[in-house]
Amino acid sequence: MTDRNLEEAIFQLQKVNTENGVKKLAEEAAELLANGRQIEASALMEKAEAMIAAKSGKAAPTVNHVSSNPVTPQEKPKVEERLKVDEQAMANMAGKLADGLSKILMGAFQELERHIVGESRKISTSIEEQLGRLQATVESFTQLQAKFEHLTETVSEQRSTGASIVQKYEKISTSVTAIEEVSARHEKEMGAIRTESTALRGEATALRAETGALRGETTALRNEAKDFSTVITHQIDGLSARVGLHQEELGGLKTTVSDISRKVSGFIERIDRQGEVLRALNETQVRRAAALDEVLGVLTRLKAPAESLVAAAAGQL
Repeated sequence: MTDRNLEEAIFQLQKVNTENGVKKLAEEAAELLANGRQIEASALMEKAEAMIAAKSGKAAPTVNHVSSNPVTPQEKPKVEERLKVDEQAMANMAGKLADGLSKILMGAFQELERHIVGESRKISTSIEEQLGRLQATVESFTQLQAKFEHLTETVSEQRSTGASIVQKYEKISTSVTAIEEVSARHEKEMGAIRTESTALRGEATALRAETGALRGETTALRNEAKDFSTVITHQIDGLSARVGLHQEELGGLKTTVSDISRKVSGFIERIDRQGEVLRALNETQVRRAAALDEVLGVLTRLKAPAESLVAAAAGQL
């Protein structure tokens, strides 16, 4: 039944039938159709039609008629026809109820399936996005590791340069010490020969001036070596602080990965529970089908007493 035909049927049912039960079913069907739930609205319409058919079938009860008045041969075909009409109405009502229930269950299963598929897609999309972000973070940390290795190599080179400077400083210190010793020896020799030659005094004075200059240069080299050592120490401290920050970031990443793993486990448990719900719904549908079969069996057994009543009426004649 299309939406247009269903809407017209609901309107006609509301217009013709004023009984509370049928009218309420028609109003509920109209609300469901307005919300786009056509299958459930069709099921309610079929239920209302079955109620109307059942009430119209009860208008002329055959049992009381047979028991109060004897059935004549002319009325016997009419009685049989009424019995057949009642049986057909009950069979139609049972069939419509079964069809309505099956349609409702099918609609519920389809909505549940669409919901599960949508949730699964959302979960897979979220996991893929998180994995992409983790991959980008790992790549950035790989680049940071390469930069850190480069900085380590630079620090090693600076340490080797500082060691070579220290060696040069030690050599210069040794040379200065040797020069000081030579100067002392020269002073002693010049003191010994001071009375012998004034020319040697001038040379001794020039040599002292050179020694003072060497001492000044040595002091400057010592200060430069100290400053360079201080700069290298500050750079090493900065690198150590950066390494500590990188280690903290790696710890945060490990915590994030653990949280994501727990979330994925929770999503898997939810999917398992939804699968169990689907199995329970399937078992319920099977039990309802068995109950409908039992109802049809009861209706079949009810048919036999009606035929026996007709036979008894014929025997009284």
